[in-house]
Amino acid sequence: MRPFRRIVTGHTASGQAAIVEDAECPHVQTTAGAQVANLWLHEGTPRNDDVHRDPVGPDVPLPPPRGGGVLRVVEFGPRERGEAPYLHRTDSLDYAFVVAGEIVAVVGEDETVMRPGDVLIQRGTTHAWENRSDAPCTVLFVLLDAEPLVRTPPGSPVAH
Repeated sequence: MRPFRRIVTGHTASGQAAIVEDAECPHVQTTAGAQVANLWLHEGTPRNDDVHRDPVGPDVPLPPPRGGGVLRVVEFGPRERGEAPYLHRTDSLDYAFVVAGEIVAVVGEDETVMRPGDVLIQRGTTHAWENRSDAPCTVLFVLLDAEPLVRTPPGSPVAH
């Protein structure tokens, strides 16, 4: 995965706007055949008047924190033949924006090919991502905590 530069703004002690961080994102991990860079995370309503500290810890779970959100970039490598996609569901509202490459969004019995510039708004559905091409695919995700579904569909795994 190529490195992602993370630039964070904030305020000086006198209240002036400033860049408080400008560095390569240190939170990169490999999971389920993909490289994940967790760029930002917040619990509850974000505060912009606090002192900057890196809010991303070492073990960020797949769903966002309760009442919060997470911003991440995922690079999906080509899927190995016969390898089953990681089918999952989270109690979140997710925005998925394809930056580069091509990926198949599998949602229940449906699927669609997504290319650069395409956006999927995923609303608590069982889904998977499959890179059926020969090149990596980079997707930017914003996950926001949402109320759980009243009725969980049968056979729908919920990631925690």
